Amino acid sequence: MSGPYTADRLNGRRVVLDRLDRDGAALAVLLAERGAEVVIADPAPSADAPAGCRLVPDPRVAAERADLLLVDCWTGETAPHVVRARERGIPLGSLADLVLHEAPCPVVGVTGTAGKTMATRLVAHLCAAAGLDVHVPPTGRAENAWPSADTLALLAAGVRPDLLVLELTSTHLAYVTTSPRHAVVTTLWPDHVELHGGEGLYIAAKQRILSRQPAGATAVLPAGETRIAAKPGARTTRFSGAEAVAGGVGVRDGVLEDATRDATVALVDLERLPVAPYLWGNVAAAVACVRSSLLLDAPIDAALAGYAQPGWRGEEIGRVGGTAILHNGMAATPAKAAAFLRGGGDGSLTVIIGGLDASSAGPVHASAAEERMLRDACAEVARVAGRAVLWGPAAARLAPLLAAEGLDRVDVGPDLHWAVGEALRDAGRAEAIAWVPMFPVELADREAFGGLVAAAARAVGRELEVVPG
Repeated sequence: MSGPYTADRLNGRRVVLDRLDRDGAALAVLLAERGAEVVIADPAPSADAPAGCRLVPDPRVAAERADLLLVDCWTGETAPHVVRARERGIPLGSLADLVLHEAPCPVVGVTGTAGKTMATRLVAHLCAAAGLDVHVPPTGRAENAWPSADTLALLAAGVRPDLLVLELTSTHLAYVTTSPRHAVVTTLWPDHVELHGGEGLYIAAKQRILSRQPAGATAVLPAGETRIAAKPGARTTRFSGAEAVAGGVGVRDGVLEDATRDATVALVDLERLPVAPYLWGNVAAAVACVRSSLLLDAPIDAALAGYAQPGWRGEEIGRVGGTAILHNGMAATPAKAAAFLRGGGDGSLTVIIGGLDASSAGPVHASAAEERMLRDACAEVARVAGRAVLWGPAAARLAPLLAAEGLDRVDVGPDLHWAVGEALRDAGRAEAIAWVPMFPVELADREAFGGLVAAAARAVGRELEVVPG
């Protein structure tokens, strides 16, 4: 085994971690076992510190004397301790970087502004259907597939699957020093810009999934995308969920087709599957990876029919008074929200939107491109919504934008609990009540949404009729 995280490279070095949760604790144990002096700089740890690891509450103080700084997957490049470490020339890394260096098998890495989780889990699902032994992290935050404590346990146990499939967000990629053999980019537009310090730096972080690929690498990229590019010599496949792609994977008349081989092959009628059209691009990306990058002839039709979409991504969780309740709590950006809402009829929905207007790195959706997407999303809300229920600090930004679009039925309140009760006043009248936050929300809110709906329904003498499965 070689790379920057081996025992001979870590022994006696002071390694600082900036988050102590389940993943951070597992990483600390591994580093300590390899002889590192582990310092954990988390002002609000959610797990116990492993034996022999020292806690220092201030990340900047801890980073001043680090030989290596390993950051959490949500640590932005604009964080003061990251900026200071780079100024001092301290190397940076992450759990994801360690996994990429030490994976005992080929790795598929999936990134993108949207669709990462679905495409990652779909690649794994299709590969398993083709007979491969596949590992995909099972316990990521919000059902994502980020490298985790489970992935470290795989390495420690010496397990060698045929393939490792990982979801990699921009704040993983900002700190990687290598790239996966097989890379997939689902979509690309500015997002989480405040975590990187600018739109260009966000795009640069995404580019890192491609820039350090080994010889013989493959890349699956959206058709027409020119802001990032594979290394010379890498085999590139293009895909689209909206049109046919010459030499790639695309859609013609609702049918997914593969034109990457000698003859174009019709694979599956997407309109017959329980996958909304705005998600077809994720299906096309996953299929392009499996058929073109991995050269597998998976039973696409049957495998897609048996695929279960991760939760909190637009599914109907039940009905109240005949009105569908849609949980799209992961749509925490304007573009994700707009893509979901485009499938709704004019004035058919009551929408719950809002949440936090800032992250630890500053205001969200604040770059020029993000503000344009926010205005476009508000125009879509004004079209599809009979009423909008706004909550949280983000309501102050949303209310004037919706007013400018002519939506006059707008109610504003303090929190999600209030918003759910207010929205359920439309149960039995609206076609659906959709939670589409458009702004960041706490994980606890996503977990609580179904319970809040059930409680609010009971409070007015109704019941949430839960959808089976």
